[in-house]
Order: sequence, then structure tokens, then C-alpha cells
Amino acid sequence: MSRTWTHRLFLAGPATLVGALAVIGPIEEGPTLCPFAICTGMACPGCGMTRAASYLIRGDVGTALGYHPLILPFAALSLLGSVWYVLRRWGKAPPLSTNRMNTILVGAGVMLLGVWVARALSGTLPPV
Repeated sequence: MSRTWTHRLFLAGPATLVGALAVIGPIEEGPTLCPFAICTGMACPGCGMTRAASYLIRGDVGTALGYHPLILPFAALSLLGSVWYVLRRWGKAPPLSTNRMNTILVGAGVMLLGVWVARALSGTLPPV
């Protein structure tokens, strides 16, 4: 596969996911597919994020925040990452340093774990 096709697929993936979340409504009932939840019996740090994204795409911010309070920063981070990728491909943006990328990823992980611990301690983790 050529580099051009690889980059087109990289952009088509998120667009397809957003389209699917906009068309297919969130499923409230059904078996969990989360390996962490299956093994531990409790919600993982990202549990509820997909349903939150679906509600956010549909414009229901309140319900989205109810499913996962980090949906807005993670949606913004995803959007900014996609814009940066396109600008980078066009030669209009500099590459990110390894230190900056690690800071972003560690920060996202710390936010997820912090919210997960807070939700666990307050008893507001979503049911599995």
C-alpha cells in the first residue's frame, strides 16, 4: 500500500467512526466488550467514552458529560490532533517533539486515571 493510501485511510478511519456514532444510537443495554470490565467486574477509566462521544456528536452535551466527564477535552484533543495531522501532511505544521508527545499522552492518562479514581471513590462508576 502506498503512503498516500495509508494517509487517506488514517483520515478515513476517524471520519467513519464519527459518521457511525452519528447514525447508530448509543446502546444502553447489552454485554460489555471491555476486557478490563470483564476481568475485574468494574468499569475501566475509559468506560462510557464511546456513548459520551455519540451523545456529543448528536449535540446532547449534558448526557455526554454524564457518561464520561472527560469527553470534551478528549474530543478537543482528537480534533486538534486530526487538524495537526492534515497541516503536517501539507507541510504547514512542524513535527511534534517526542517530549511534547509524551507530555500529551501522559497528561491524558493521568486525567483518565484521576477521574476514574474520583468516580470509584464517589460510587459513580458506570455499571458493567
